[in-house]
Amino acid sequence: MDGIGNYRWCVLLALVLHAAANDTMVTLGAGGLVPAKSAEIAMESEDLQISVRQISIRYIFRNKTTRAVDAVVAFPLPALDGGDLDNEPMRLPSKDPVNFVDFKLSVNGHPVQPSVEVRASFEGKDITDSLRAVGLPIAVADKGFGAAFRKLPAAKRDQLEKDSWVECPGEPAVCAPYWQTHVRYYWTQHFPAGAAVQVEHSYRPVVGGSYIAGSMSGASNVSPYCGGKAALDQIAALKKRHPAKKPDDPVLFEKTIQYILTTANNWSSPIGTFHLTVSTESPEEILLTCMAGVERTAPTRYELTARNFRPAKDLDLLILTARNSFE
Repeated sequence: MDGIGNYRWCVLLALVLHAAANDTMVTLGAGGLVPAKSAEIAMESEDLQISVRQISIRYIFRNKTTRAVDAVVAFPLPALDGGDLDNEPMRLPSKDPVNFVDFKLSVNGHPVQPSVEVRASFEGKDITDSLRAVGLPIAVADKGFGAAFRKLPAAKRDQLEKDSWVECPGEPAVCAPYWQTHVRYYWTQHFPAGAAVQVEHSYRPVVGGSYIAGSMSGASNVSPYCGGKAALDQIAALKKRHPAKKPDDPVLFEKTIQYILTTANNWSSPIGTFHLTVSTESPEEILLTCMAGVERTAPTRYELTARNFRPAKDLDLLILTARNSFE
């Protein structure tokens, strides 16, 4: 692995080691495109490619009618909680406080710059206008929050703390936003009558996970991903090849990825052809998922092809990596 790859792995390793005190590093699930108007448009195919570094999706949509259709299409980012961001180990892929997953879009091979809507909520209530009225940023990842908060009158700062929109723990106090940010990219897509349109988008997932110590079988880690005896045998073999120095030392690290598949059901019909590819970074890594039919087709590639696919639930992936696999 090159220097950059080693650096990235060290950063991830440091984050997961820090996460041990909190049990897990946060995973945020994003997913596919959501239509605001869909009765006339079918998804002929979806080619979904997943790795811990990037998720890429290529769709072929077709207008089933004899007239052109202009439909608003949206891509909602996962809600970002300020309390989680302040307290839990979390690695956001991008420093952009709004586009924190580095979302990119193209239509028929041409880049498209979508519109963006940014809202804030606290305990289910929209507080966007209230934040704007006092001059606070809406995005909880905005590095300008501290300066904006300090500019407020003391009475206003006290009220925000009292309402629990802002927390200021520690001595000296370091204040942080505790609301949720909701980001939605959207654009008006033109679908010519009877024609196919290719839409591609990509983003970098927020990958979470915990670890399996030398003394642990890993049963509780793999059970949510439908891992049984075969998975435990794989874990035992990997632990034997990469033993922990002490029983409580982490020996395998989790990388968990969530992809929201069920948004595809908002289109007019099942996905004509659904193709999933999951890439790992090493042949030693163990991939687990409850999605039936995912098969290993190469040392670091797993695939699934389904026809007339209507997803019943979202996709959760677990990748287990030996701690010293990349040393």
